[in-house]
Amino acid sequence: MGQRRGYLDGLADAYEQGLVKSVGVSNYSEKRLRDAHERLKKRGVPLASNQVNYSLIYRNPEENGVKAACDELGITLIAYSPIAQGALTGKYTPANPPTGPRGRIYTSDFLSKLQPLINKIREIGGSYDKTPTQVVLNWLICQGNVVPIPGAKNAEQAREFAGALGWLLTEQEVEELRSMAREVKPVMGFPVEKL
Repeated sequence: MGQRRGYLDGLADAYEQGLVKSVGVSNYSEKRLRDAHERLKKRGVPLASNQVNYSLIYRNPEENGVKAACDELGITLIAYSPIAQGALTGKYTPANPPTGPRGRIYTSDFLSKLQPLINKIREIGGSYDKTPTQVVLNWLICQGNVVPIPGAKNAEQAREFAGALGWLLTEQEVEELRSMAREVKPVMGFPVEKL
C-alpha cells in the first residue's frame, strides 16, 4: 500500500492506540467538519472539537454553518481570539490604536465604529461588576456549546478571564450586544476559515 495515510486516519490511529483521549480539528468549514465527523465515526472515533476564530465582532461560525454543525453533531466549538486581540476590551481607542499587524486590522476608523458597542459592553459589565473582557467572554459562553480560549499573558489576566464564569448575561443582553455588533463591519484578515 504505497498510498499515504490521511491526517484523519492518523488521528483515529492515535485515538485507538490510546495515545490521545480525544480528537479535534481547527478552522474546519462546515463541509470539512461534516466529512471529518463522518469519516472518524466510521472508525468509532468521536470528533470532540473544532477550534475557530469566534467573537462578538467575528461571528462567521454563526453565519457559515460551522456553529450549527457543531451543535448538531455534538462537537464543541472552541473559540480562539474571543476578545478580538484586545479590541473588545476597550484597551484600544481611535486615538490609541494597536501597533503592528493588529493595527492594520483594528484601525482608528474601525475603532471609532466599535465605540458604541464597547460603551454598551462597559454598561452591561457595570451592572454585574464585571470587566468588558468578562462580558465578551460570557457572551460566547451564552451561545451554548462554546468554550472561549483567551490567551493569558500573566496570572492577573487568567484571574480576569476566570471571572467570565459562574454567571450569565440575560437573553436580552446577549441579543442587544449581537444587534449592536451587526452595525460594525466584520473584521477580516483571518482567511484560514475558507479552507
